[in-house]
Amino acid sequence: MAAKSRASFLVKNFLKYAVIFSEGSRGDTAYLLKEGLVEISKIMDGKKKVFAHLRPPSMFGEMAILLDDEKRTATAVALEDSKVIEIKKYDFEEFLQQSPVMISTLVNVLVHRLKTATTKSLRVPNLFIGICNVLGMLGGAGVTEMNYLDTLNSLAVTFNVNKESVDKALHMLEEHALIELFMNDDNERTIRLLVTKDLAHTAAERRKAAPV
Repeated sequence: MAAKSRASFLVKNFLKYAVIFSEGSRGDTAYLLKEGLVEISKIMDGKKKVFAHLRPPSMFGEMAILLDDEKRTATAVALEDSKVIEIKKYDFEEFLQQSPVMISTLVNVLVHRLKTATTKSLRVPNLFIGICNVLGMLGGAGVTEMNYLDTLNSLAVTFNVNKESVDKALHMLEEHALIELFMNDDNERTIRLLVTKDLAHTAAERRKAAPV
């Protein structure tokens, strides 16, 4: 059964052990878990490998709306009766604008993905480039402005570094005219992305060209 939320996004209920989506299937939808427990798994070497057990608030299936390849890379199964918000690719930017807390959640998801893809340790090899990759993916998803403190805290926690290191990296991005730091109409410090396409590559090139 599905119903429209007040933001016009579908809210779906999945019974215990129901498959939400399967590895290899095509999809254009991400999910925000509101209630319940969801298992994320993948078949590796013929055996099931469990990557995560998700509790609210968690986002999953987001790669289908962030990347051009819409094939699912894992299987999502409800381990309890669960309720999710269904977010279509074309509604994603609107959803983030209506739910600012999801920017922080999305940052956490993207950093986790990045760390998993680049290293098995607790840190990515290069914090500056890692932050560029996360901000670039946010920009690609249509998020060009975000609360500075929320983003700073999320990046520090998920990269497992102190906030001073993240603050330094963000100011370096500002120095290279890749982001703008400003106070919005609500007097909140805000990050605006000035470059969204190939942000990490552009940042590397501008750092290389900068005078020593």
